[in-house]
Amino acid sequence: MASTHESTRDPSPQPPVPVGVVVGFGGDPLTVGLIFFGIASVALGMALIGMPTAAQGAVIPIIVLGSGLYQLLVTIWAAILGQSIVAVIFSTFSAFWLSFSALLLGLDHNWFGIGTADATGAQELFFIAWACLFLFLVVPCLKLPLVYPLAVALVFVAVSLAAIGAFTGSANVFTAAGAVALTFALLAFYAWVNVALVAMGGKAIPPLGKPPIP
Repeated sequence: MASTHESTRDPSPQPPVPVGVVVGFGGDPLTVGLIFFGIASVALGMALIGMPTAAQGAVIPIIVLGSGLYQLLVTIWAAILGQSIVAVIFSTFSAFWLSFSALLLGLDHNWFGIGTADATGAQELFFIAWACLFLFLVVPCLKLPLVYPLAVALVFVAVSLAAIGAFTGSANVFTAAGAVALTFALLAFYAWVNVALVAMGGKAIPPLGKPPIP
């Protein structure tokens, strides 16, 4: 004879209990963002220096498909993880690379109705506007390890020199801007080695330096 407990048991199957799924949990967006920032900076620096070519349009495949779009994905990744300042930084550089590509393509194909006489002024406007943004971006980065505000400050210097080069038409100024771009590219690769080793469970080397503002 079945017990009272068994006789009162509900024989109907119970619906499965919903299981929550955590999207984007874990990982470090810097492991992707830094490496693609570095390669775009190398390409830009080489083009500004004129080695192996001074044609700035040559950098478009790298700064669009090899950096701008990937850094947009990094922005989304960081936002999901709640890393606001990382999302801000990489969304800024994604916008810079993509808008720079639009400028180059637009001037070459007359997309914006900018005449040849005004093309230099359009470049000046572009570089001055971005220089202003990067100058202010340095401020919150001062709370980060030293390598990061230093890199952003060098981006400001390079973009400012590019604006001066566009205004003066001086190849030497553009060369200086390219040299600065290669310098912050080196800093990006330097920082990437650190975060990549940490991501694999290794030691945090090379050191990134203490934040200027604790």
